Amino acid sequence: METKYPAGIRQVNVGDMDAISEIEKRCFTGPIAYSRRQLAYLALEANSTCLIESQDDTIRGFIIVAYRKGVLIGRIETIDVDPRYQNKGVGMKLLMAAEDDMKRRGMKTAQLEVSERNERALELYQKTGYTFKEKLKGYYRYDHNRTRNAIRMVKSL
Repeated sequence: METKYPAGIRQVNVGDMDAISEIEKRCFTGPIAYSRRQLAYLALEANSTCLIESQDDTIRGFIIVAYRKGVLIGRIETIDVDPRYQNKGVGMKLLMAAEDDMKRRGMKTAQLEVSERNERALELYQKTGYTFKEKLKGYYRYDHNRTRNAIRMVKSL
């Protein structure tokens, strides 16, 4: 039975990889961006869900949630919205669809890590019910928004 998603949201397929790779490069520059190969693995091969949001055949964003066997936590690996479509509700729509998917899989908690200086993302997560769990000093290998520190956030599903 196929899962129903809100209008404009669907599971990624192999034909979407070029588009989501380009969005990743627009959202994250240099060595912090996932390579196309890494994205393909996370989106198509790993124990994960990758959803895309599109309008008029244009992919505007995507989210990848990773799962570990025996753990009831869905870990949001990345959420990218093409900068041309930010502040239009795309990120919120992706996040809500991913949380619904996590619930269907029996997850009890959603978890993510975000750069402590990514104010736009922090605002989205707080607005949608995520709460601060811990600060992770030196979490990133490379600077994200001029810091290597991250904030771990969680939400009960």
